[in-house]
Amino acid sequence: MAGANREQTAGTERVAVWNAVAACVQEQLLVQKGVWIPRFGCFDIISESIKTEEGTVTLCWPVFHLAKNLIAKHHLKPKKESLPAHKDVEPLKYSEVATVASVTLQRGRTCVQSTVSLLSSCLQNGKKVAFVVKGIGLLFIDGLTFEMKFYDDFVEKLSGKEAFRKAVSKAPWLLDMLISRLTPPASLTPSCWLIVLPK
Repeated sequence: MAGANREQTAGTERVAVWNAVAACVQEQLLVQKGVWIPRFGCFDIISESIKTEEGTVTLCWPVFHLAKNLIAKHHLKPKKESLPAHKDVEPLKYSEVATVASVTLQRGRTCVQSTVSLLSSCLQNGKKVAFVVKGIGLLFIDGLTFEMKFYDDFVEKLSGKEAFRKAVSKAPWLLDMLISRLTPPASLTPSCWLIVLPK
């Protein structure tokens, strides 16, 4: 019983820390700055110009690049090639994460690193994984492929409702990279064996 309680407490803390990570990443992306989460991957923003009847619309689009260590170790390939980002990104500020999650700096850093190790362990054991980045999107790793889908309301927030609506009407392929916040992770795979992290 004590072991179950400890695991539940660790799970609650892990979710709180990753919610704080997501909040920090979101804050940076909204001001057009990228963030690197060591051993996990890098979030960044690109600008795409899309022609519409009313002229050219500039759409700000999030991108995610999975860390090279995970790609190499598990022989992963992106389901679709990610759009390139061309600027330097800053490492995640663990001090901000710790403050938002109300944990010590050491606990915050350890929690992020242990979750990435847990992700790697799940992949090592052949599990399908959905990693929820709260408010931003969902990383889905299925066998040897991975794909990051972003929440439509988050992408809309990056560019503004009007620009987003015009751009998507002219570039419906963008919709393939989007997912509704209400979509359950389990719907991404016919298999019932799906590990949802950071829970």
